[in-house]
Amino acid sequence: MNSGKLRLLIADDDDGDRMQLRRLIRACGLVCEIDDAMDLKEAEAACAAHLYDCAIIDYRMPGGNGLKGIVALRDQHPHLPIIMVTGQGDELIASEAIKLGAADYVPKSQLSESYLAHVIQNALRKAELERIVADQREELERFGQVLAHDLKTPIHQIRYLLQFIERDLDEDNREQLSVNRDRLLATARRMEDLINTLQHYTMSDKPIEVSVIPLDGAVEGCLSNLAGEIAARDAEITCGRLPLARGNLSLLTQLFQNLVGNSLKYCGAARPEVSIAAETDGEMITVSIADNGIGVPPAQQHMIFQPFSRLHRQSEIEGTGLGLAICRKIVERHGGRIWCEGRPSGGSIFRFTLSAA
Repeated sequence: MNSGKLRLLIADDDDGDRMQLRRLIRACGLVCEIDDAMDLKEAEAACAAHLYDCAIIDYRMPGGNGLKGIVALRDQHPHLPIIMVTGQGDELIASEAIKLGAADYVPKSQLSESYLAHVIQNALRKAELERIVADQREELERFGQVLAHDLKTPIHQIRYLLQFIERDLDEDNREQLSVNRDRLLATARRMEDLINTLQHYTMSDKPIEVSVIPLDGAVEGCLSNLAGEIAARDAEITCGRLPLARGNLSLLTQLFQNLVGNSLKYCGAARPEVSIAAETDGEMITVSIADNGIGVPPAQQHMIFQPFSRLHRQSEIEGTGLGLAICRKIVERHGGRIWCEGRPSGGSIFRFTLSAA
């Protein structure tokens, strides 16, 4: 729900009723910018020009009743919370308004400061839940489509390899049999990695325990887990002193591990260089992880946190396409945000915010 200044639309052809609604809204303590519409045409034009947090519509207006207005405004903005008010209480009209998408129906005779504040705040909560459900449904549909593709690939590979192994057995070709066996095991491991990553991704929506933690500890855990890869690439990892934050140590360790591991994987230079730093501004911490890797084109920087988003073919650089999507979920569960920037000298900077301790 919007906790800042709200923008409301009042659509009512009666000057006195509009003034009363304005007075009640101001008196109930809501910080609002309020626009007026005299009829449905004006209301539609206003919604086309502005993004409103809530609309209050009278049932009887020139150009059609409020039920028609609900349909028209919801067509423009599917998640706009709409409250219908009327001078005549009618349960049939109220039921129809709710079916068409109104958040609430209020007879004008029942309007008061406290009641109107409750109705508006409840409508905002409902709209926020609608948006969350719609986003999750869209993500689930996209997730399912790409998942089906990504799981089919190793399954097809396993089927072909089994045919080759069967041929090798018939021909008693032990040398090729050994090669195809190793390919089969590698494909099975990639499939297992994908399933394990999917499990981490789906579990990252569950409630978390938050406490005051040293970010230094999360980085230490990350570097310990990546010690083999860091040594193999002779990577240089530098880290400034990091502050205390409010968060979950296990998840933040995974967050650093995914981001640093990503920098190691997508590094075109002979020696990866990764720098970790943090700045505290009031109640928020901004953590930065900079690298000398191949970078991310500006047009694709907003896409890389989507599930299964890859900038390179899997034949070029192995990966499930879920690492950065998991990072985004972890950061959002901590109430922060994450983004990517390019570096003038080449490479990328990943930044995310956390609550300071």
